Amino acid sequence: MSASKKNKMRDTPVEQSMMKLIDLFHEYTKPDDTIHMQALMKMLKENFPNFLKACDERGKDFLAHIFEDHDKNKDQKIEFSEFLSLLGIIAVYYHEHSHGAPLCSERGEDDESSLA
Repeated sequence: MSASKKNKMRDTPVEQSMMKLIDLFHEYTKPDDTIHMQALMKMLKENFPNFLKACDERGKDFLAHIFEDHDKNKDQKIEFSEFLSLLGIIAVYYHEHSHGAPLCSERGEDDESSLA
């Protein structure tokens, strides 16, 4: 059962969005509740194709070092907190895009270094 279906109370839209992020994480995890590199790459390609395409068009290989950069404890697994850190970086790019910056632009990259 997905995390979003366990709560019988009516969630706010933001709470529903949070539960969808948790469900997304669980969709790609192993039994130990972590994401391994291959599953992380699959998740990014399936869920952020427009973002990755924009990065490619700008000559940035967003996926090149993403696993190593976010596996903070270097255990070859991405835990939930590390997953949220990665999504936070992508969200910064989308936030900048909402203010008129091209998606995956240099402006967003400056923010990435402060979040990673």
